Amino acid sequence: MDSSEQYREAAREAGVPEHAIDLALGLARPQIELTSSAEDGGVLAGQYGGLPSLPPDAEWGSYPHFVASVDCAALPRDALDIPLPEDGHLLFFANKHDPLEDDEPAVGDHVVYVPAGTVTEERSPQPLREDVGEIEDEERAAYWATPHTDPRPLYARTIRSLPTDDDDALHDPEVRRVYRQYGLEHHDKRKQTWAVDLLLGGYAYSPQDPPITQSPEEKAKEEWVLLAQAKYPMQADPDCQGCPFWIIRRSDLEKRDFAGARVVMWEYH
Repeated sequence: MDSSEQYREAAREAGVPEHAIDLALGLARPQIELTSSAEDGGVLAGQYGGLPSLPPDAEWGSYPHFVASVDCAALPRDALDIPLPEDGHLLFFANKHDPLEDDEPAVGDHVVYVPAGTVTEERSPQPLREDVGEIEDEERAAYWATPHTDPRPLYARTIRSLPTDDDDALHDPEVRRVYRQYGLEHHDKRKQTWAVDLLLGGYAYSPQDPPITQSPEEKAKEEWVLLAQAKYPMQADPDCQGCPFWIIRRSDLEKRDFAGARVVMWEYH
């Protein structure tokens, strides 16, 4: 939603009582929406696709695949309820080629933080197969080529996000009942996830279980926060939508330590 007033008006028109509207707005969290259009008043804050700019000593061949980079200094200041860096760049990587065979969080350099002033160079990825240039069949060659998206700018703006009715935020049975009874997540008039390139913070919009429930240590899952989420067609199966969710411990985010960040990857047709 763009504002509480917008949500309240839409919910009232649908016949939702005030106490239910107040419940929904009490659950709303800030989120940064990044899209390739500045029509909604967003500020230039990153790049989707293209090639990553990394420090010369950073190891990267082609996997995990580059998704997007965000200029933290250009983001709306203090917009989120998670402690993002105030400057520097965050680079997000994930599987863009083939759906994963399991649902375990992937470990590796899936989030790279490049502090401000760091010398970087644009990196070209290696092909998924060394002999890809020798494959005569165009379809097979395209299959084994490293996934690539032409670069486009990302414009950021702050919105308010609501949980889906399966989210852990609705842990109270009565809250969940009211939330579902009045379909409170459906009155925020938000953009569909396919129309958004990247979301920072806020709630997860997942076709399956919320990703925080898939964090490595179930007993400590409250320490894990959603850093970002995206959605894109998988190269090996364009009818399959990949949905990476980058999660990180709040304490690591505060320390700017992204080595422990992980990706929960969902796919659906």
